[in-house]
Amino acid sequence: MTRAAGTKTGERRGAWRTPQLRDDGDQRHPVGWLELFFDLVFVVIVAVLASGVDETHDLVAFTVQFIAVFWIWNAFTYYTERFESDGIETRVFTFIAILSVAGLAIWGRDGLGSNYLGFALSYLLARSLNIALWLRAGYHVPRFRRAAFGFFGGFLVSAVLIVVSFFVPHDVRLVLWTAAVLLEIATPAITARFQAGLPPITEDKFPERFGLFTMIVLGETVAEVIQSVAVANTLERLSGLTIADAALGLAIGFGMWWVYYDFVARRPVRQRFGIVLAWVYLHMIMLIGIVLAGVGIALGLHDTAAPMEPFDRSLLLGGVALVLVTIAVIETTLARAPDEPTAPVLSPALKAGAGVVLVLLAILGPPLAPTAVLLITIAALAVPAVYGAVVWYREH
Repeated sequence: MTRAAGTKTGERRGAWRTPQLRDDGDQRHPVGWLELFFDLVFVVIVAVLASGVDETHDLVAFTVQFIAVFWIWNAFTYYTERFESDGIETRVFTFIAILSVAGLAIWGRDGLGSNYLGFALSYLLARSLNIALWLRAGYHVPRFRRAAFGFFGGFLVSAVLIVVSFFVPHDVRLVLWTAAVLLEIATPAITARFQAGLPPITEDKFPERFGLFTMIVLGETVAEVIQSVAVANTLERLSGLTIADAALGLAIGFGMWWVYYDFVARRPVRQRFGIVLAWVYLHMIMLIGIVLAGVGIALGLHDTAAPMEPFDRSLLLGGVALVLVTIAVIETTLARAPDEPTAPVLSPALKAGAGVVLVLLAILGPPLAPTAVLLITIAALAVPAVYGAVVWYREH
């Protein structure tokens, strides 16, 4: 086991440990193997939700389901950030959380329809465990008690809305579920004054966890492209055009990776609670864009000879535009080192401008073959990528 942050070498502690608020200054905080394993469990549910967009074209259901799943991941990540422990209790609680995430994946397909009961109960199990951990921490750490009670209050109202939604028609259910999830993600903002005096988040581990989760979602984009080509290969012999378009689709995934990790992942967020919370919300929106872009690429590969369907084109162009615009805004939340080579205005402006162009093409552009749409998207991603390479290598 790795030694928990804040514990001294040689200090004897029991296997089952009480929460201790992390307050260890500028120590190095590596991401643990258990945290990596927990993150990987979300691969399945992300794939399930992406396939739902492919099958139903229901963007509203996908969005509210994805937000709920993301918030479960973020809540456990934030708990580990505040109360990291290498005690046996962490493994027990993490395994229970994994079971709930598995339930989300099992009942995620049509999770707001025929599988709603299983999906909603899995969500409530995950959130109940997280809230129990917060209350346990608040009991042992008076400094955190008001924040823990604030989290509990928000969850209690949300849980009531979800329980009521079991007994109402589908349309009302969707409204109640959406309200419950939005209340959950708004609770940290409502309780911000209770967390303002807490130790700053880590400048290495917390952003690294988000970078790793982003990598998981980008991996789903790659999987969508490869699986789409594999399915096409079972139906008929692959054409050279399909293979070329698949390569372009992978280039788009690589481009999103390039822009995020060159401009965001290498820099810590500024240490103000409101800015950190905005940084989290913006990551959630960016991840939605990555998933939608991946689905758009996969759908476009179904027929590479005909013009791309409007829905498929909108997913691809709109998804990448969402990624570019949110990365542009995320940049404004990051700390700037004295030797930071990117310009504070020009760098985000290039990304936002490229994103706006893609949106206009999605709405007003003429019918285009998948190859043309893919090339246009790559060109939009190339703008910030080339800029970043130029300023970085010129500086270093």
